[in-house]
Amino acid sequence: MRKLTLYLFSAVLLVFVFSCINNKTKVNQLIGSEGNVLKGMGVVGTYEGKLPCADCTTISTVLSLDNNKNYHMRYVYVGKSEEVFEHKGKWELDNDILSLEHIDYNFKISDDQLQQLDLSGKEIKGDLAEKYVLVKIK
Repeated sequence: MRKLTLYLFSAVLLVFVFSCINNKTKVNQLIGSEGNVLKGMGVVGTYEGKLPCADCTTISTVLSLDNNKNYHMRYVYVGKSEEVFEHKGKWELDNDILSLEHIDYNFKISDDQLQQLDLSGKEIKGDLAEKYVLVKIK
């Protein structure tokens, strides 16, 4: 009888140990995805800025991000044309990087602002770096 009890106890202990190891991974994945959702909620809003332009004065830009992961970007090449250009689509968040469908570049999220990244996904450096920013207005 003692041997049977010892075998049952050992089997239960083994099952418990292996189930704990597997659950730890799942909990970490859940926490990571939950963090992205919370960041996504914090990024929702409207941003604006005057981005540098090679052949115009500035690019006046307004970007709106909604709770349904839709975006609407409007921009005007100031000093070149009065035409308003628009892009619409879905946005995605990966850690602190915001990606917009149909847009070639991404943005890095920081406190109430979006910093435009270069086409390779790196931060823009140099004298004009601070001008590649959209500030949250609402």
